Amino acid sequence: MSTLSPDGRRASDEAQATQPAGRVRTRTGGRSERVRRAVGDAVLAFLEAGKIDFTTVEVAERAEVSRHTIYRWWPTHHDLLVEALSRHVRRVEPPDTGSWETDVRAFAHTVASFAAEPVEIAMSGIMAGRRFPEFNALVIEQYRPVLDAWRQMASRAVARGEANDTHTSQTVVAMLASPLFLAPLMLGHPPTEDEIDRIVAFVLAATRT
Repeated sequence: MSTLSPDGRRASDEAQATQPAGRVRTRTGGRSERVRRAVGDAVLAFLEAGKIDFTTVEVAERAEVSRHTIYRWWPTHHDLLVEALSRHVRRVEPPDTGSWETDVRAFAHTVASFAAEPVEIAMSGIMAGRRFPEFNALVIEQYRPVLDAWRQMASRAVARGEANDTHTSQTVVAMLASPLFLAPLMLGHPPTEDEIDRIVAFVLAATRT
């Protein structure tokens, strides 16, 4: 996976109004947030098409953002991937309804929908091919805090006395999420409502106090 060099950049009015990568101050609905969303969406579109070696110029054109802005905020190919992947994976926030059963059902439907999205399927295919180890490592790195939040959902249920501690929170999350992620890849379609209900029932039975 190549790293793009920012050599040859020149200042512009637009670039001067921005901040370097990692120090961008954003506000909901502000220009910074709109730019970041557009760039992240552009990168995800390339990944959905199975294209890892996209260029800064291609991202700029697709996002309709100045190349100077991209070079200033995201100097490298790695930075662009981090922006896109971090936004993508953090969309699956675990519910916290106060009820283990309700949490499991809501989470299962959220994961089933997320796992069936074309970009997620494409990314799984790229990772399965193992041609881009740096990309695989980056995806895993971005998922790490997300998985921790998912495990906390199970830990809260144990703390409330709604779930047993026979299985680790990691095992419980794997039981719940793994078949939902695998269905679109192995079966070619998202799990049906009946299949989701069966997975939920399996997890609830395994964690019943």
